[in-house]
Amino acid sequence: MQLKPGMGLNFICGENGAGKTSVLEAIFLLGQGRSFRHTDAGPFIRHDEHHSLVLAELRDSQGKSLRLGIQRDKQKFVARCSGENIRKRSELLRLLPVQLITPQSHELLERGPELRRRYLDFGLFHVEQSYHQLLMTYQRALKQRNSALRLKDGRLAGSFNEQLAVAAERIVASRVTLLHEIEAKLQQYLREMRFDHELALQFHRGWKETLGLEKALKDTLDRDMAAGYTGYGPHRGELKILVSGKRAEKHLSRGQQKILVYGLMLALSQWVAEKGLEPPVVLSDDLGAELDKGNRDLVLAYLRDMGGQVFITSVESYAGEKSGAAKMFHVEQGELR
Repeated sequence: MQLKPGMGLNFICGENGAGKTSVLEAIFLLGQGRSFRHTDAGPFIRHDEHHSLVLAELRDSQGKSLRLGIQRDKQKFVARCSGENIRKRSELLRLLPVQLITPQSHELLERGPELRRRYLDFGLFHVEQSYHQLLMTYQRALKQRNSALRLKDGRLAGSFNEQLAVAAERIVASRVTLLHEIEAKLQQYLREMRFDHELALQFHRGWKETLGLEKALKDTLDRDMAAGYTGYGPHRGELKILVSGKRAEKHLSRGQQKILVYGLMLALSQWVAEKGLEPPVVLSDDLGAELDKGNRDLVLAYLRDMGGQVFITSVESYAGEKSGAAKMFHVEQGELR
């Protein structure tokens, strides 16, 4: 299967089961090193084959051309970019940032806070060059402290408090700044989407506002040793998305939830672009799911005007609604035309 997409909207159409989502899955693999549909690589690989292979030509913000390839078998993946081996998935994230919106994306609102922390960290990873290393430093120290807690070694556990506190303050400051900067973009998007609800984003940093983290960790050492893990810190941070004062997932219909999730993703893409970087590639699987025609048309117009590269799968073609710059592809029995 070969795809030569355009720089704006790219529609991938076909009947159910034709293989449309597999196109998005291949692009997602290039950016993440994994599937968004399966925990293992087995479904990636055709019957009687030993591995799958995805190749792409990328062009960076300076116009430089890069060739990226990933080979996946059932145990591992091998990735190379312009002849150089890629050993960490974080390198793929930088080469090809992708944002995925599927019929299951309402889970960003409905599931626990970890997904919403990842949402914030995704944007920061691409804009702040030091953020990934800062997060890794915090997570290593957290893992070591938790090991000491399970060993009931309070002195050893306490030795990590200062390191955790220093990293935590920087992590939280970055997350709060990001939220403040994207909130106005999200509000503007929702107004254009005729979203008639009052939205509020609230962020809890993961420990009491009145305490520094080092003091909080010291005060709760006995409790943490009894539990076997660290109860305070940015790993417990929470982004709360409220609509009319209530949790969004409890107040909105599925269609309204999808509009809101699009807004969260696109506001983040705009923020990245405003920092002078290439916005993430947007992958939209089954655009029409949960959206009526009016809202679908509004989302399409917003995606078209955003200016980034977008891949949209749908049973319908929307042929009369795409701009002249958009490209249309049809998938039938796994073949792309």
